Amino acid sequence: MRSFLTLTPTPPLHLTRHAAALALAALTALPSLAQTVVAPTSYDMPNGYGRAHDGSFNYWDKAYTGSGNTSLDFAPLSGGLGDLTDGVVATDRWDRVENLEGTGPYVGWALIDPVITFHFATTHSFSQVVVWHDDANGYGNVATPQAFTVTVGGRSQRFEITDPAGDAPFASTLTLGPGFTGDTLSLQVHRFDTATMLSEVQISAVPEPATALLWAAGVGWFGLRRRGGMRSTPPLETRA
Repeated sequence: MRSFLTLTPTPPLHLTRHAAALALAALTALPSLAQTVVAPTSYDMPNGYGRAHDGSFNYWDKAYTGSGNTSLDFAPLSGGLGDLTDGVVATDRWDRVENLEGTGPYVGWALIDPVITFHFATTHSFSQVVVWHDDANGYGNVATPQAFTVTVGGRSQRFEITDPAGDAPFASTLTLGPGFTGDTLSLQVHRFDTATMLSEVQISAVPEPATALLWAAGVGWFGLRRRGGMRSTPPLETRA
């Protein structure tokens, strides 16, 4: 009497190598391909300054939705969103777009180096922060920030900023190293002159390592199936 033992199908070696190469390529490309903008649920910071501290106008975060006095210089603001995340980027110098009502596109600080803490609903692996700010070349003692420091958990990275020619507002792109994972991100603004002004902050993240591995494995498996599937090993014949 004959009986048959069927072994589990085994993929050919060249296909296995091909799948591994696809997965490795996917992991290598993941940060640039999968980086997405993540929206904070709120940010905390000191309010901007204004006429009470020798400003020509009031550079408050008047649109802020959380708690705190948005009409008071340096008042602590918490639990809301405002000018820094409203999608409005200032395209002209502070003296041409700000006003006494404090409703202009910039939030400005004089005499302090403010810390802005962004809160998120879930944990992210942060990869990039883009900050739009004024560059008045010292007009009214307002200048490009000297530097920014990004902190997540116990990890910090400082970015020195080069002031380009001209006085047009521009964006500083801060590319973070690995390990900036958490549900809060703090941005400190280091002034070069008496005052500095920000109009928008955009934060991006990449999938966390476990998610990235699953994604890469899926790419490898899909590639393996596309290359011809799995080849079954012929049944081994045994005699009884």
